[in-house]
Amino acid sequence: MNTQTVTVQVEPSVAAILQELQARADAQGLSLDLLLRTLAEGVNGDTPERPFYETATTEEWLKAFNEWVDSHDPDTPVILDDSREVIYGDDGR
Repeated sequence: MNTQTVTVQVEPSVAAILQELQARADAQGLSLDLLLRTLAEGVNGDTPERPFYETATTEEWLKAFNEWVDSHDPDTPVILDDSREVIYGDDGR
């Protein structure tokens, strides 16, 4: 990762806020830039939508699973070759 050092002059109160944010980032095991980007996304409304698996309730999981099951044709023939050759990849010797 390329980094760039920038010196910005700010008021002492802003410097104190940045130091507090640095301490929070350190406590969370994050870099300050990642913490600031995360905070900026929330302010700008650019927060990416969280994936289904992070937000779904048990009922939502069950509904999605049943919809997936129902999307398959129950009359599809099952072709199962469970011969030794297929399972072990040998000729049986």
